[in-house]
Amino acid sequence: MKTILHLTLIIILASCATQKQITTKPHIYWVNSLYVTCPGVAPVKCIQVQKNGTIKKGKWQNFYSEIEGLKFEPGYIYKLSVTKEKINQANIPADGSPVKYTLVEVLEKKPDPKFRIHDIWALEAIDGQLVEKPDENDRMQTPSIEINLTEMKIMGTDGCNNFFGPIKNIEEDDLKFGPFGSTMKMCYNMEIPNKFNTAINKVSKYKIEDLKLYFFDEKGTELLRFKKVE
Repeated sequence: MKTILHLTLIIILASCATQKQITTKPHIYWVNSLYVTCPGVAPVKCIQVQKNGTIKKGKWQNFYSEIEGLKFEPGYIYKLSVTKEKINQANIPADGSPVKYTLVEVLEKKPDPKFRIHDIWALEAIDGQLVEKPDENDRMQTPSIEINLTEMKIMGTDGCNNFFGPIKNIEEDDLKFGPFGSTMKMCYNMEIPNKFNTAINKVSKYKIEDLKLYFFDEKGTELLRFKKVE
């Protein structure tokens, strides 16, 4: 009788072991500071991660799973200790992951400097040339932009038309927009709007210095310069 009980216990334990395998050794994950849109059957918001070591520029990978226990706050880069648990295929939902990730510890949480761009900016110069305040009689506005990293979107006015578009990529100094949509008004003087639109479609890099935002092309030539709106 005892032998039967022992055999039953061994079978039960073996069955449990095949249903899930837990990797007890924690893994180090870096988590980027913002949500991105991950492609799929239906686009979803997800985080980006890098594994182990130090953060490498341009090496973020979309992470479709959840990290149980992580309360993600955009604007911060996280260094996490995470365990991985393999789940029995029979228990995986149709749209689920075969691996369960669980937070062990937040090792670091630090503000991401690139979130300084998340603001409203008024145009000062195009191609290094100062832009004069428009005449009120022309019913024009000073071009301005609003950058929203939480939604990964840019919107604003070129002085005549309102425009909007996605932020495709942003790194420490790299930035890519587009494609843009806009209203289709014609204003009395389209010189500044036309120059602005030509310039913003060439943006490849940026920097923030002394409350001013600079946009550059891929060769490092200044395209647009803005000042922070108080």
